[in-house]
Amino acid sequence: MANTGNSVKDEAIREIAAASLTTSYQALGGVFLRDAFRVTFKNATNGDVYLSTNGTTNNKKFPPTSGCIWDDKTNDMYRKAGTQFSVKWDVAPGAPVGWVGLEVEFV
Repeated sequence: MANTGNSVKDEAIREIAAASLTTSYQALGGVFLRDAFRVTFKNATNGDVYLSTNGTTNNKKFPPTSGCIWDDKTNDMYRKAGTQFSVKWDVAPGAPVGWVGLEVEFV
């Protein structure tokens, strides 16, 4: 890949405490301010969580203490500005502890 001379920049971390999670979708921070080429999701809770881009459809499911990095730039794609991720707690024994976070990088 050619170096275009652009530098990577970060949006503010989006985070929600596990104690605030419910089985209904909640916004995980604000909408993307710019097109994002790399998004890092972390589930640092003791249970499964669902991630959604429309607040109703379960798009991704993450087990406890897991995460994922979507590096869309390698395919010359982006998560568009205005994207809003939402998160919810899956039904599990006990109360959620920990946190869920999202990190966003753009050029």
